[in-house]
Amino acid sequence: MSTFIDKQGVFHNERRRHPHLRAIYDDARGRIDHFFHAATEWANSPIDYLAHRVVHEAYPSLTPHEVKTLVAAIERTYQPQ
Repeated sequence: MSTFIDKQGVFHNERRRHPHLRAIYDDARGRIDHFFHAATEWANSPIDYLAHRVVHEAYPSLTPHEVKTLVAAIERTYQPQ
């Protein structure tokens, strides 16, 4: 397991279990960001369905579970706190 140093210089164990998904998070978010700004469905398709398709097409090597994990992480940023 890897470690990181926070802003105060304290060592912590890395919590993330999918570093390969973190590496593509920003790019994937840029690809599907516009889906989550709409309050309705796109062409009568649920937003998350379209987001999953876009991510899967952009990263065909990801498993369906990894696509779901990545889209869910991106979608959480749009949920009200």
